[in-house]
Amino acid sequence: MTVTAPATETLSPLATRLADVIVSARTGRISLDVLYAAAHRADTSLAGADDARARLRAVCDELAEAGVVRLPRVGGTGWETLPRPALPRFVTRIGRPGLVTDPHVIGPATVKGWHADLHWVPAFLRDEYPTPGERAVLDGVQQFLASGGAGDVVPLQERSVRLTGDEKALGRLLRGRLFREGRLTRELLGVRRARWQPTSRHIGDGPITLVVENVATWESLADALPGDGTVGQVVWGMGNQLGVVLEALAEEEPEELSYFGDLDVGGLEIARRGEMTAESLGLPQLRPSTLYAWLLDEGEPQPANPFAGDITELIAWLPDGLRGAVADLLRSDTRLAQEWIGREQLVETDLRDLR
Repeated sequence: MTVTAPATETLSPLATRLADVIVSARTGRISLDVLYAAAHRADTSLAGADDARARLRAVCDELAEAGVVRLPRVGGTGWETLPRPALPRFVTRIGRPGLVTDPHVIGPATVKGWHADLHWVPAFLRDEYPTPGERAVLDGVQQFLASGGAGDVVPLQERSVRLTGDEKALGRLLRGRLFREGRLTRELLGVRRARWQPTSRHIGDGPITLVVENVATWESLADALPGDGTVGQVVWGMGNQLGVVLEALAEEEPEELSYFGDLDVGGLEIARRGEMTAESLGLPQLRPSTLYAWLLDEGEPQPANPFAGDITELIAWLPDGLRGAVADLLRSDTRLAQEWIGREQLVETDLRDLR
């Protein structure tokens, strides 16, 4: 039997590292303890992070949707349900003969005849090894279309929970193979992203959307930036909620994206995760603002908690010319808050070429 390994070129960096661990494991069933240990080795920011469990769950879902693993049956005993979100007690590797037996025939769980708009599904089920999440969505869409389809355009999460019982399932698949040309579309499902608008200020016609971590610096920049400069919009990044802000910006299709945050472990972690989120949403690359160089010149470093992780990986998002100075800052257990670049400094500076 010839087994085609699942494609992993579109996985996030953390998922890619866990996929390597899963593929090389001696057994086909990999326990949660092994996943935990591998994830913490790959990303030291998980240690003590409030969202560590949510991030690990997201990676497990990502690996399942990519066809690297199968998750336990929903509602079964294979889940550690508390604390939230639930995590699989184990995952089962797909695609390695001799250790994991894959089903020879992959078909829909409940569907016998497909709606005309889903004419492509039988070939997909036969040839492309759908994940459990994909099959659940397809079954849900079949029932949805058979009952009349979309009577209105609703937020993505509302349609998702009706189709699958999981409000996040459609969002995870929206940029995947189910939505390739000629397959599912937002119009067919009657979905849109919720109309939440980030806190932003229109500045002018410049191509750059500048996202700023903290609200005080956002306000000062919004007041000081000129209307004839390179920055056309300045957006509050809401600290750790940057991913939510970027999802909203994905509907606006900005020409360029720039980011400015604190020069400390937390701020750089937010930026690094934001870069991956922007890529997954199809946004322009999230680039470091030139304000970081100014912050290094203007700010006075303050004490910070020691960082025991990989500084090289943490600063990789920054341009080459800043990495050495930022590495020295972190190794000396100090930090620079972005508020050192404040209103008094901004109003005395020509900001037309800010990037």
